[in-house]
Amino acid sequence: MAKSEAETEIEKMKILEERIKAPSIWGRVPCGLRFEDLQDKRYEDAVTLIKKHYIPEEITFRSVKLAQNQEGTHEFIHNVRIWMKDKMSIAAVKEGTDQLVGVLIMRIQEKSAFSRTFSRVKITYNPLYTTVTTFYNEIEKPVNLFDELGVRRYLKIYLLAFKSRYRHRGLANEMLKAATALASSANVPAIAGIFTTSRGQAIAEKLGFIKYNEIYYIRYLIEDKIVFCDTGLGNYGAALMAYRIPDIEEPPELQAQRSSRLNISPIDNEEEHDEKIV
Repeated sequence: MAKSEAETEIEKMKILEERIKAPSIWGRVPCGLRFEDLQDKRYEDAVTLIKKHYIPEEITFRSVKLAQNQEGTHEFIHNVRIWMKDKMSIAAVKEGTDQLVGVLIMRIQEKSAFSRTFSRVKITYNPLYTTVTTFYNEIEKPVNLFDELGVRRYLKIYLLAFKSRYRHRGLANEMLKAATALASSANVPAIAGIFTTSRGQAIAEKLGFIKYNEIYYIRYLIEDKIVFCDTGLGNYGAALMAYRIPDIEEPPELQAQRSSRLNISPIDNEEEHDEKIV
C-alpha cells in the first residue's frame, strides 16, 4: 500500500530528528571502535563498566580495597553520575554491535569557581574513599592550572576506563586525542588530569601533556605507614599533568550587568567531591 505524502513527510521528520539527536563522533580506530559523546542512554552501562573494570583495578582504589567496600563504592559512583551529567564525556563504542567498551569521564572547570572550590573542605563520608580523595587533593592543590596554562577554562579528566580485553592496544592514546578534539570544538583550550600509572603518564607526555606535580607512593604516609602498596611494577607515583591545546583561543569573557536595584550572588550547589584519576 502506497504511503501518503503526510506519512512520508512524518518519516522524513523522524529521520531528521534522530540525526539531530545522534552523538558527535570524535574519532575512529581500525580495530572497529568509535569515540562519541557519552549519552544518557549509556549512563547505566558506563556505571557497570566502571564498577567491574575500573574500581577493582585502578591503583589507588585497589590499594585501599574500595571495590570490597559497598559504602565507598556507592559514594564514588554517586559522583560519577554527577560528572556524566555535564555532557562532556566520551564513550568508546564497538562498531556493529554498538557495545560500550570504554569511557572517558570529564567536566569543564571554570576559573571563576576555582577559589570557591578550593577554599572549602570537601566532605566525603567513607574513610577508604576519603583516603583516596585526600591524596588526589594533595597532588592538585599546590598548582593553579589556570595561571600555569594561561586559561579561564580547562577540561578536567576524572577517569579513563576500558574493558580488560581492550587494554594495551593504544586505545587510551586515541581516547585522549578524541578528548582534544572535543575540547577544541567547545573552545576549551586545555585538558588536565591526575595520571596514576607510569604507562598513563608516558601516553600523556607523548601527546604533549606536561607534569606539574607528582607524589611518589612510597612517600605518602599516614601514621608512618605507606598507604598505596599495591601499585604494580614500575608505577612510582601519581602526577598532575596538563596539555595546552595549540591555536585554541577562548572567546572574550562576558561581564555580567550589575543592577543598582538588585544584586544576586551565584548559588554554589556543587555536590561532588573534587578529584580526578586516570
